[in-house]
Amino acid sequence: MEEGKVLSAEVLPSNPTPPEMNYETEVFLNTSPNEDIPTWASFGGFMKNMTQSLNEVFTQGTYYKDKGWASTIVTGGQLTLTVTGDVMPGDAACDYLLGEDVLYNFGKARFSHLKLVKDKKYIIWPITLANITPAYGDSGAVNSITLTIHGNGKPVLGTTEA
Repeated sequence: MEEGKVLSAEVLPSNPTPPEMNYETEVFLNTSPNEDIPTWASFGGFMKNMTQSLNEVFTQGTYYKDKGWASTIVTGGQLTLTVTGDVMPGDAACDYLLGEDVLYNFGKARFSHLKLVKDKKYIIWPITLANITPAYGDSGAVNSITLTIHGNGKPVLGTTEA
């Protein structure tokens, strides 16, 4: 066969579909929650891991027709995200979380908004920042940070422009 020639029966096998990568989801925190216009600071500069749970609320019922077998209905839920990373001084989101106004205060001081973005879709959630913990530890180790983000009510779902 000559170089560059294609045989008429030649079929190329398809490549596998690549898996979704976690870093494709971007996370932003509103660092001006008391203002009318949000200031979005990325978690990308300090976050290393994020775990999501919808903490579903459900009710179970056992009906006579099912002869003792129960059924479950999901009646609600609450988003929680557990985030871990490294303390990065100068990072806007990290500095906001560890600032005295947030870290050492409660109530309204812990309210903000979270924006999750993947491809052209986004979710904006009113949130409470909880369990903000700079870890400290071994003198030769990197100082890590852990926090839990609790969703407050229903989020706004949307799509961005191209």
